[in-house]
Amino acid sequence: MSIWFRTAAPGRAHWKRALLPVGFVVNVWSNQLYDTRYRVPGVVLFVCSLVLSLWSARQWRGFTEGWHTPKQIRRWLKTTFHTPVWIRRWEKLKVTVCGGAAFKLFMYPLNLFDRIVAAPDQYLDHGMDAKKMLAFCFLFPHIARWLEPKDNLLERLDGRVLRAMASRTLANFNGACGVAVLLYAALSTLSRDYTKALPALAVTIGIATMVATHKMWTRYRKLCTQTHKNIQAMVRALEQPPATENQLAVLDAWETLERDLRTRVDTGYAFGMRFAPKAVIAALSESVETVSKGLPGHKEARDQALADLKTIRSVCAQRLDSVA
Repeated sequence: MSIWFRTAAPGRAHWKRALLPVGFVVNVWSNQLYDTRYRVPGVVLFVCSLVLSLWSARQWRGFTEGWHTPKQIRRWLKTTFHTPVWIRRWEKLKVTVCGGAAFKLFMYPLNLFDRIVAAPDQYLDHGMDAKKMLAFCFLFPHIARWLEPKDNLLERLDGRVLRAMASRTLANFNGACGVAVLLYAALSTLSRDYTKALPALAVTIGIATMVATHKMWTRYRKLCTQTHKNIQAMVRALEQPPATENQLAVLDAWETLERDLRTRVDTGYAFGMRFAPKAVIAALSESVETVSKGLPGHKEARDQALADLKTIRSVCAQRLDSVA
């Protein structure tokens, strides 16, 4: 083999790894461009370099598999920190981060109002602040769901649902404020007379936000009431002696209850959070199928399903509203 092929072969095999530092350098440079007149190219370069860095980072996986020292370090980290105690600490840290972000999200529009009063002519800056709030409105509920603890799903169900409702409420508040400020910035660039309409605009959008928030929480209480009722029917069906007719009753009750558990608690659309996690729904579905078909272990599956249903029922019982 020639010297050229000996030197070129490793380059062809590992050149993708060099894109990681390149993407990092471009990312830092584009971040500096954002505060200059090249803001739009800076944003484009920032997004492209971020995607490039994430893609090239995959090429480094397994790079140290043959090295003894990194392998020992990884084993030590796994045995030390991948324990139930540290997992609980990590989950608490994520919830704390989510709470801090929620507080920052709530204070941002309030602080922006003071800045508008102090410098009402900075329309471009106010427009950028409005875009940030609209971005928070769309992204924060998804980030909050990503930060949700992944262990003890049933035990954490109450807090999980409440955090979803709170994050959606804060997101709607930021979205409404963002729309108001964006309209203020857009109309003020056309005529200074439109600046007088900001108080009326803010009051109108504020009232609309309060109505939408009230409707969302009313819908949530109605869902809890309906789910509680259907869980009661499901529990009664499971507690009946096994028979052909009772098996059909169990399946009918589960079909009705499953729709409630799959309903989004914070929205009526596909991007909301389900009342119960997918893993909980899948485990209940498997237990119900085992009980209805009389498969081996159906008694244990029945007891487990009853325990899970009663846990969910206790969550719903705190927010019953028969007139919602």
